[in-house]
Amino acid sequence: MIDDDKLANLPESPGVYMFRDKDDKIIYVGKAKSIRDRVHSYFVEGKREGWTERLLKNIDDVSVVLTGNEKEAFLLENNLIKEHQPKYNALLKDDKTYVSLRLSVKDPFPALSVTRDIKEDGALYFGPHPSVRDVKDFMKIVQSLYPVRRCKDAVFRKRTRPCILFDIGKCTAPCVGNIDETSYRAIVHELMDFLSGKNEKLLKDLEGQIEKAAAEWDFERAREKRERYHAIKRLVERQHVHEHLGKNRDVWAVLQEEGRIRMVVLNFRRGVLISKRSFLQPSSLDAGDAFSSFLFQYYATRHVPDEIILSEELEDMPLLEQHLRERRRGIRLLGPHDRGAGDMIRLAVENLHEVEPVVLDEAFRRVLHLSKTPTRIEVYDISHTGGANPSGIMVVFEGFKPRKDAYRVFHIREAGSEDDVAMMSEVLTRRMSDEGMRPLPDLVILDGGKGQLSAALAVFRTARVNPDVISIAKGQGRKRMEDVLYLPFRKNPLLLPKSSPVFKEIVRMRDEAHRFAIASHKKWKRREDLSSALPRIAGVGKKRMTLLLKEFTSLDAIREADVDLIATLPGFNRKVAEEIKRALSQSNQSNQ
Repeated sequence: MIDDDKLANLPESPGVYMFRDKDDKIIYVGKAKSIRDRVHSYFVEGKREGWTERLLKNIDDVSVVLTGNEKEAFLLENNLIKEHQPKYNALLKDDKTYVSLRLSVKDPFPALSVTRDIKEDGALYFGPHPSVRDVKDFMKIVQSLYPVRRCKDAVFRKRTRPCILFDIGKCTAPCVGNIDETSYRAIVHELMDFLSGKNEKLLKDLEGQIEKAAAEWDFERAREKRERYHAIKRLVERQHVHEHLGKNRDVWAVLQEEGRIRMVVLNFRRGVLISKRSFLQPSSLDAGDAFSSFLFQYYATRHVPDEIILSEELEDMPLLEQHLRERRRGIRLLGPHDRGAGDMIRLAVENLHEVEPVVLDEAFRRVLHLSKTPTRIEVYDISHTGGANPSGIMVVFEGFKPRKDAYRVFHIREAGSEDDVAMMSEVLTRRMSDEGMRPLPDLVILDGGKGQLSAALAVFRTARVNPDVISIAKGQGRKRMEDVLYLPFRKNPLLLPKSSPVFKEIVRMRDEAHRFAIASHKKWKRREDLSSALPRIAGVGKKRMTLLLKEFTSLDAIREADVDLIATLPGFNRKVAEEIKRALSQSNQSNQ
């Protein structure tokens, strides 16, 4: 069931909402003028239809796509229902697509027709529109104002005399040379402006006709004109998704956060918004560099559309455009300052900001079958060099951001240095039993396989704590070189796609644990080298050695330090400092 906080934070904008079940499968798609009000209405107590009760029992989550207006939501809803065929939607029985107006502008004498099939044939398409009746009524009005031909090309070429449409003033009869190409083109250009929503002359004329009919008490004619007026207004409504109809385009928005970037892409195909995808990419790079790198990889294996619109200007945008043109000639890469890109980018940015910060938490809970959404995550790794100086490390994430002040190193005291499972058990036992290390984690991630996972469960039972736990390790057999996840009480590993945000986040956290383990080991090695060399220097006892280890990180750092600097340390003097420098200089010469 969707929690109250998520319901309260749903947007009040128009768009499409998708109910998902516990397996993250879309089970219902709906549209609304206000997404929040509509979704809330499902959960109001009262009389409900049987299918609504069944739907509510299976809802586990909701996701949304914002649109520019209700009509865009209507069209997107249709596309999503066709694509996902949700269980609780009444699917279209004949799977018909919506209708569009087609103007064959490449012909010497362009024709206007109604079509359900949008092709990349050089024609202009205006639509799609959900009501066939509205389109046909509109066509009658258009022909009385802009008398372009309606006939098919085969009929046009064979005709020897004008058809009846010419006789009633709804065609200029270009088929028999009744109008020259220049004059015909002038009519077509006016028609293009009107269909693009640039000319409101017809609407103003109809308003005048409605007022005149009402003044003459001809209410039947006024009603007819009013119906036509509203039909036209619905058809010419400007929409973000249809400004350049017939084109395929991807519109991207990007946002940089600490250690990652969030991206969203709106996919328009033949001018229709058909899908939205969100990405969460771990990255320490500048947002522009990370975004550019991601786009190179993304389009290496995917269809390249006619246009790609980006919310940010990239330094290497010309290079990216050149690379994409090798795959699709004529591709246009547009930034936020390019003409016509602003509205599209604003819609993408709105959708980007609708990716709630709890989405990743919820995805972890669903995909990993956790008992609750994780706020504090601890990742554990065992580190040693050929059995020497074994240690366990703990890195901490809160809200999926690293808490470096909470990182810890556990030097192994009891377990054998060649028994990784026993070492992991020791580290977890010390962590869970230390009352000074609170709060406890919501989720524990182990770098290891089934053995480490079983050891962790045993430790938790003994300590009477119950965090969720998973492990990540290299797979076996065909998956030998790939990372796989192990969950408690599950025989086979959980295989997630590499593109899964959950999988990427787990790998990112595991890699941070590796980085900290390596850094900690190098720090220990430097101190080990330092402590093994210093006791041989006259006048340097345990206390002075501790001060040197605290102040300097390596023998080289002491060698490079000025005598006066060493002499200023508490308990040191110039004579001791000179002896340290002399001894280290001799040691360095003997090693060369």
